[in-house]
Amino acid sequence: MITRRTVTLCIALLCFALALPASAQDVFGPDSYPPGINPLTGQAVADPFVLDRRPIILKISNYPAFVRPQSGLMRADIVWEHLLAGGVTRFSAVYLSRDAEQVGPIRSLRLVDFEFVRIYRALSVYSGMAQGTLEVLKTDGLMSARIVGGVEPCPALCRYEREGVALEHTLFGDTAALRELAVDRGRDVTPEAISGMAFSSESTGDGTPLDAIRIHYADTEVEWAFDADSGRWERAQDGEAHFDADGGRRITAANVVIVEEDHTVQATVAPNYWGPGDFAFSVNFIGDGRIYFLRDGQYFTGEWRRATRQDPLTYHDENGELLTFKPGNTFFTLVPRWIDGYWLDFSVPEPPTATVTGTLGQNMRRGPGETYVTPDVAYPGDTFELIGRNNRGSWLQLRTSDGEIIWLPRDVLEFDAAAAAALPSTRPTIER
Repeated sequence: MITRRTVTLCIALLCFALALPASAQDVFGPDSYPPGINPLTGQAVADPFVLDRRPIILKISNYPAFVRPQSGLMRADIVWEHLLAGGVTRFSAVYLSRDAEQVGPIRSLRLVDFEFVRIYRALSVYSGMAQGTLEVLKTDGLMSARIVGGVEPCPALCRYEREGVALEHTLFGDTAALRELAVDRGRDVTPEAISGMAFSSESTGDGTPLDAIRIHYADTEVEWAFDADSGRWERAQDGEAHFDADGGRRITAANVVIVEEDHTVQATVAPNYWGPGDFAFSVNFIGDGRIYFLRDGQYFTGEWRRATRQDPLTYHDENGELLTFKPGNTFFTLVPRWIDGYWLDFSVPEPPTATVTGTLGQNMRRGPGETYVTPDVAYPGDTFELIGRNNRGSWLQLRTSDGEIIWLPRDVLEFDAAAAAALPSTRPTIER
């Protein structure tokens, strides 16, 4: 049925397009967006009134593995994956344009969520928090005015217990009911303008073709593989395809962004509150940092920028030009700027090769340096796929015939110098 609201939206969009020069019609953001366009996805919404509200961020478990498949990830506009204690990950899923009746399992708040709430002008939903996080919350008036959690009044927050599953993995949320609960509890629900992301149906730069990328944390591996038929990136974790329990759909994304930033261990957290050591991290997102940006079967290198806590995140290529997101959902993967904090594994079409030179065997390494473990020896004449380098280019990342990832010094290999120069840097920028 065509309604007055639909007609109004169509006229507004048409007027906006006609008012732009032809070269600009396909690019919008990062500061303002056409009427009815979601600033988090770049897509038109059926009901523009859903954009006149705060986004709501739900904290979703991703460990242990039995929590997968989670519910509701594919209804989020944006999902951030971030490091958790012990080298595994957790999600912060951002909902604006669509609601979801069952999202979860919902877990505890983390310090990084204090920044997501500011970046997206959002509400935040959680199931609890460590004492150290609570102490920080007590000093943060803005965050205190935006959080919804604690007691579980169903249907906003409901427990669905399962035999053999611990209680902390049984809480799920209904985003529409949670918005009502935020009002009932007197939270700050007044919407604010959202900015930071620019969108275009066509990429505005020349990227490097990419079949797949694997992101290796200390204790988990995430893979995004490009599906040319759908034009989307498909997610796997620890070697298994990742699905959403809502409809049994494969988790996919129009865009994937790997974001590197400092992670600071917080001393306020009680010793050994979870996992080994005091692993509670704050991530400030102030300044700039490296990104890998994936869309349309290509990757781009660049940086994120954010001047103050009041500003959004923006995304730029190596020349400082805006990177444009493909309209659709985006998954962000946040990685720590630590030595050996993560590493990347790129699968590109027709990778160049490198051959071991000299007369002696060379110790393979698990990382770019003599201190890393030696899994085996490479002998003169052995040939490998060349897939990456360290930041200085003094060590090269190689893939063996059986798919194992190893490293060798640059000076013991023969390869095409131009091809090697174009390889991605696959280690944290702090590693030289």
